[in-house]
Amino acid sequence: MSYTVADIQYVDRTLLKQWIHQGGRDSLGRRVQVVDVRGHDHIGGHIIGSVNMPSHSFGERMGELEQRLDADGVDVVVFHCAQSQQRGPAAALKFMRHCDGRFDVKVLSGGFDEWQSHYGKDPALTEGYVPDLWE
Repeated sequence: MSYTVADIQYVDRTLLKQWIHQGGRDSLGRRVQVVDVRGHDHIGGHIIGSVNMPSHSFGERMGELEQRLDADGVDVVVFHCAQSQQRGPAAALKFMRHCDGRFDVKVLSGGFDEWQSHYGKDPALTEGYVPDLWE
C-alpha cells in the first residue's frame, strides 16, 4: 500500500501520558514504543523509555528498529521530534512505508517541546530533563 501524509495519525500528550502510566500499553493493551528522532537537540531530556534514532540516520536504521519492535512485541509506534512538524512525521511516513502497515504508527502532537512544557519536571514521564535548556 502507498502511504501519504494524510495517513499519519496523531496522538496528544495526555493520551501518551496515560499509556506510559499503563505500563507502556494503549487502551487495547497493545505495547507502545516511543521513537525520538531528534539529533543534537535530544540533549536536555527525553520521554521515559523512548528510543533515540536521529532523523539523519533513520533511513539506514529502519530495519534495526523493525527488528527491535518485533522482538519486544510492540504494536504501536509513536514518533516525535522537537515540534513534530517535520522530522517526526517524515520518519513516521518512511516507517509506515517500510513496514507496510505491520505497526500502528502515530506522531506525538506538539513534539517534545509541548511534552516538556507539561511533563518535563516529572521523572515518571521524562528522563534526563535539564530545565535550563528549556526555560
